[in-house]
Amino acid sequence: MGQNLIAKGAVLACFWGAPLLAGATDMGAARQLHADKCVACHAQKSAFGDPDAIYRRADSTVKSLQRLKTMVSLCNTELRLDLFPDDEADLVVFLNQTYYKLKP
Repeated sequence: MGQNLIAKGAVLACFWGAPLLAGATDMGAARQLHADKCVACHAQKSAFGDPDAIYRRADSTVKSLQRLKTMVSLCNTELRLDLFPDDEADLVVFLNQTYYKLKP
């Protein structure tokens, strides 16, 4: 039991503690992942069908990199997107570079 818990902790530490470096992310693949997994839902949530509007909202709750990670993970879990941790990390890098420009 203790070893299993340690292994799970190591996996989480690798994902959440890993530096979000653009050089480690294939931005083209991340852009396509965003198009495949995020755009349709975000367009439905926007009053004008603009999927990018959700990232430019004045009342955005995403004010930190940690919050962005949390939101990506929440979407993955709640919508059952079946993203791997690497996919989530790539989406965070893509979204941060493209829209948020948050500091680590």
